[in-house]
Amino acid sequence: MRSPNNKPVRVAITGFDGLDNPHRGTPVARALRAGWNGPIEIDALGYDTHMTGAWMPGIADRVHVMPSAAEGDDTVFERVLEIHAHRPLDAIIPCLDLEIPVYARLSDRLAQAGIRTLLPPVESIYATSKLRLPKFCHDSGFAAPRTIHVLDLSDLALHADQFGYPLMIKGVVAGAKKVNDAAEAQLEAAKLDEKWGGGVLLQEIVIGEEYIAAAIAGPDGECHGLVPVRKLGVNERGKAIFGAVIDDPDIKKTAIKILSRANWRGPLELEFLRPTGSSKIYLVEINCRFPSWIMLSHWAGCNLPVLLLSEILQPNPLTAPTPKAGTSFVRDVAETVVPLTEYRKLQRFGSCTGTTACKPNGHLKQEKGFRVAVSGVSTLDVVNAGLGVARALRQAADVTAIYGLGYGTYDSGLFRSDLFDVTYRLPLSDDPDMLLQRLEAIHGETPFDVVIPCLDGEIPRFIAIRERLETLGIHCLLPDSKAFNQRCKTELFTGGLRADWGDFVIPDTVHARSEEEIVKAARRLGYPVVVKGPISLAIEAKNEEEACAAWGALRKAGCADALVQPFVEGERFAVAVVCGQDHRSLCAMTIKKLHLCDRGSTWSAIGVNEPKLESAFADFMKHIHWVGPGEGEFIRDQTDERFHLIEINPRFTAWIAFSGYTGSNHPYQTIRTALGQAVKPAADTDGLVFMRSCEDIPISTSAFSALVTKGTLRHG
Repeated sequence: MRSPNNKPVRVAITGFDGLDNPHRGTPVARALRAGWNGPIEIDALGYDTHMTGAWMPGIADRVHVMPSAAEGDDTVFERVLEIHAHRPLDAIIPCLDLEIPVYARLSDRLAQAGIRTLLPPVESIYATSKLRLPKFCHDSGFAAPRTIHVLDLSDLALHADQFGYPLMIKGVVAGAKKVNDAAEAQLEAAKLDEKWGGGVLLQEIVIGEEYIAAAIAGPDGECHGLVPVRKLGVNERGKAIFGAVIDDPDIKKTAIKILSRANWRGPLELEFLRPTGSSKIYLVEINCRFPSWIMLSHWAGCNLPVLLLSEILQPNPLTAPTPKAGTSFVRDVAETVVPLTEYRKLQRFGSCTGTTACKPNGHLKQEKGFRVAVSGVSTLDVVNAGLGVARALRQAADVTAIYGLGYGTYDSGLFRSDLFDVTYRLPLSDDPDMLLQRLEAIHGETPFDVVIPCLDGEIPRFIAIRERLETLGIHCLLPDSKAFNQRCKTELFTGGLRADWGDFVIPDTVHARSEEEIVKAARRLGYPVVVKGPISLAIEAKNEEEACAAWGALRKAGCADALVQPFVEGERFAVAVVCGQDHRSLCAMTIKKLHLCDRGSTWSAIGVNEPKLESAFADFMKHIHWVGPGEGEFIRDQTDERFHLIEINPRFTAWIAFSGYTGSNHPYQTIRTALGQAVKPAADTDGLVFMRSCEDIPISTSAFSALVTKGTLRHG
């Protein structure tokens, strides 16, 4: 559909946050940008300044802060009218579960103001909600996994034992996780109940193939567009991070029947499961909005957000194209920086212009220059640092080729033609000799000058083969094994190093090897405490029950021991450094973290000037004889203002692309230093805010096959 008189269609979209569990507004906006036939302007609506998706280049023309849906329908309506009065809106597409009933109730009032919507009746939303879905399935004749609502968490163990483990625990609004025992169930249930209230849902695990479908029902209730997808890869939350469009008549038939039985209008996401060895289809969940993978519908030739907006503006059922089966996606991330002035403008006034992202400090590429291999290119459960390293190196004029090294076929960076020239799979082995053989083969095919390992677990293998790599002409900047071990948590926090380093301290820590020792340590330190695994995972415990549950979770993750520390309340900071062969810090950059995901990863941050902290951390790294990149993570105690060191990462941090945007470019400094060509880094530019958002990218069958069969993918 083309806008009349070629005037831009103005549409407001909600849902631009969500971090590693992305809200749906960002992909809906991307799909509209990609597929709308004519000019379009997008207003991004969110609930705070940390809606990172709205800040991505090309997403929003304007960004607005909205009142919470909990403040009432009238308050939301008044804010929409305020935005509408400044620049009239043609339509609103809400994309968050909790707010869709609000906009559904407001639809008539919005229409009178000239703002159109296409949303289901409130009673349909209620009837298909997570709490009511078992009844909907029973009344409508749809098969569904056995599910029970546990309102009082003191009854959780009783009901969970009746289900048997493993089982799924779901929040009443959002969130789900597979748990394997009572301790893990209690821990996860407490998190979900604290976040959403209303208890939790327990659901039996049904083994089989998982499917998801996005659909649109028109005002007449008929299905006007449908894209069914098979999940090919999921993260620890069970969310699809890799999937492909399918042609499955049974899924289509069931989806259309659900739309009719639910008396649906507008967008919808359906989650299905087909048990192994059965043709029966289970309905697992109904979500009253588009899914986060909706950009896939554009690549498949059936752009559902475009069809929805067309239906909203000019109700006239179109014949939706049949989506192309086999079209696939993988979930990745996008990163940028925005001016602090715009960020503050949104804080102070509630609205600002969008699409103002700063451009990186790039240069014209030279014909000859450095060739660099970078590992750690996955976003499966956490964002690996290799993606940020590649983004920073792309901004250097004399870096002419970047090769991505991954371990799995779902490593999203392997498919990033904008970051890597060629990507390769490395062997899934702890044997350094196998790693060396693979790197030697890659070097023979596409020679490179420097390799930058970006995963904690692989760095000891690179240290072991460093000298042999150098005989091949491959350079790296790495510490020795002793320095690497000294920054490990079991060495860092067990009294081998002095506690006070001037501007920061190493917190009091107890090493525990059993549940009894965990409880004893927590009592000595006083609640709340943090229970840490020796390599990863950190769980806050406010009481003895949570401390025991934390120990159980660490044991399930394979940890034989744990570290117990006092919980420190305060703002989080991080210092990134690169140390030369003489162990001196060559460059340093400090950030204050503004927004973190549930795993503690940084999704928004601002550069800050903390020279004393940087100097103290540089002294520490020199003391342990560090060489290469590293990151110290700190909490500044809100009571005494002292920085507490909570972790040292022995590689680049995942946000290191920020250094390329601001000027100092730590990855570039690293390759120059590794080659004996160290240069003085430029001073970092102030007044910028780092932002990260999820972004799906298309992958072809041929590209996936090349990685599976040959272990190599060349990007054109």
